[in-house]
Amino acid sequence: MPEERQYLTVTALTRYIRRKFTADPYMHRVYLTGEISNYKPRRGHQYFSLKDENSVIDAVMFSREFQKLKFRPETGMKVIVSGRVDVFEAKGGYQFYVDTMEPEGIGALYQAYQELKQKLAAEGLFSAQKKPVSRFPRRIAVITSPAGAVIQDIRNTVHRRYPIAQIVLFPAIVQGPQAADTLVARLKEVNARGDFDTIIIGRGGGLIEDLWPFNEEKVARAIYDSRIPVISSVGHETDTTIADLVADMRAATPTAAAELATSVLSDDLALLEQYRYRLIKNMRMRLDHVEQRLDKCCRSYIFVQPDRLYDGYLQRLDRLRDRLTDNMQGRIGLERNRLAMADKVLYGRMMP
Repeated sequence: MPEERQYLTVTALTRYIRRKFTADPYMHRVYLTGEISNYKPRRGHQYFSLKDENSVIDAVMFSREFQKLKFRPETGMKVIVSGRVDVFEAKGGYQFYVDTMEPEGIGALYQAYQELKQKLAAEGLFSAQKKPVSRFPRRIAVITSPAGAVIQDIRNTVHRRYPIAQIVLFPAIVQGPQAADTLVARLKEVNARGDFDTIIIGRGGGLIEDLWPFNEEKVARAIYDSRIPVISSVGHETDTTIADLVADMRAATPTAAAELATSVLSDDLALLEQYRYRLIKNMRMRLDHVEQRLDKCCRSYIFVQPDRLYDGYLQRLDRLRDRLTDNMQGRIGLERNRLAMADKVLYGRMMP
């Protein structure tokens, strides 16, 4: 009898292999480093491959994990990831399911960021009293790249809100090894001129390596030493740099920075008009009140018949005169009686 063979379906074999992956504890949490290739976002999920010099593996990062990232992955970027290995049954291939992702080298940068943050916090650079930003600036200095969208966003926003303010660009390198020195030089230059009300310093978003000049100690101290209030606008809303913590105000976007630096001129003029109306109204009310008091005083008998003012005094004077006359007559009468008695006594003694 020929031996009967048990033939598996493709699905059964794939599921068997998948169980091998799921049962292996080493596949539940795997840490990889590699380069992203074939990056294809799709409906919030991220599909790509991770490769090195010799191998490649398909990978996927679902939207729930991708929403937690603070950077944008792209083809050619070297990253470190963690996740699990599993089999995708529909294609019969294994792939890597990514839970976390960071650019390669972020660990060292993050450690340096934390160390500098603790150092400056201990010195009080973050908790020091912030300088108030002028509500009605005449001139605003903007330290950023002349080629980026930052300066245009700021100019457009200021022109729309507060067109009487002058925007002066101080071109700076905002990325790379020379950026920190350029930023410090521009901050000192603006302070040396001394004719600016506000400084806006910043750049657009990017990787932590791109934003690193704004985490340099020399830049932080230059912002802290600035006599002019500084608004920091670095990266996206989720990015927080040392410059943001030291600055007098922090803005999530260049547009927000321009809004913090200015008021709305039309609103200010409307408010001034309200104050003018209220001032005129109050002054008129006070004048009416004073006029009423004056009219009442003018109609008083003191001004209409001023001689009546002395009637009471004349009556008192008459009573006092009468009292004085009565007193004097009483005194004279008393003295006459005394004199008459004295005369009688004297006459009686002279009689023989």
